[in-house]
Amino acid sequence: MGVTFDFSGQVVLVSGGATGIGAGVVSSFARAGARVFFSYTSNGNGAHTLIGELEAEGHAVAAAPADLGRVEEGERLVSAAESRFGPIDHLVNVAGITDPHPFLELTPEQWNRTLDINLRGMFFLSQRVARSLVARGARHGSIVMTSSVHGKVADPLHAHYEASKGGINMMTRSLAVELGPQGIRVNCVAPGAIEVERYAHMATYDREGWSSHIPLRRVGLPADIAPLCLFLCSSAAAYISGETIYVDGGLTSRMAQL
Repeated sequence: MGVTFDFSGQVVLVSGGATGIGAGVVSSFARAGARVFFSYTSNGNGAHTLIGELEAEGHAVAAAPADLGRVEEGERLVSAAESRFGPIDHLVNVAGITDPHPFLELTPEQWNRTLDINLRGMFFLSQRVARSLVARGARHGSIVMTSSVHGKVADPLHAHYEASKGGINMMTRSLAVELGPQGIRVNCVAPGAIEVERYAHMATYDREGWSSHIPLRRVGLPADIAPLCLFLCSSAAAYISGETIYVDGGLTSRMAQL
């Protein structure tokens, strides 16, 4: 029997919620009673489909497009969420990009785009939500970052991506220290290989091959990530802050294959 969380009366903002892990997070919070606002970039059809499905179940969900590599769009996103559903109680940062390139060929533009969305955008979106929590004297609230196993272990072609994810891990600790006295908790979820929609278009994706390197012998699913996000935002995690938790089937616990 699964654990049931109740977020009735609470507002959750999810960045990057139209597909994959983000869509799983949006659906889980909505079905736990939260009013959920989420962002998307180019997949408007996916966002509207998700909203339609959840509204048909009686849940309060809305979305807006936002390029979180632009700080001003993150500001507008928070304002839109607050205007629609009221003050935000929890932020779950999922939005990010993966754009593999060889280190010797990486351009400043490719570096900037990855760091702007994955790290800079997450920093300033979190800052905007935290400012609102502090300004209203909430003395509660939580922020969840999304990192990756790439923040702990290295893989070719991912130097810029791994720099962003390592930065997220350290940013989580720093924000937990600064925001803790205000009653705001900050934690990080670090997924391993999670099977999302874009994998269907990757010629290099091999479910069985990838699974053979994972101790639990399977790739993960968005449904493996969302429950941890709910837990970290719930009162059950009231004394947990500054942690990065790997959800990877044991992948980062093993020695690399020789």
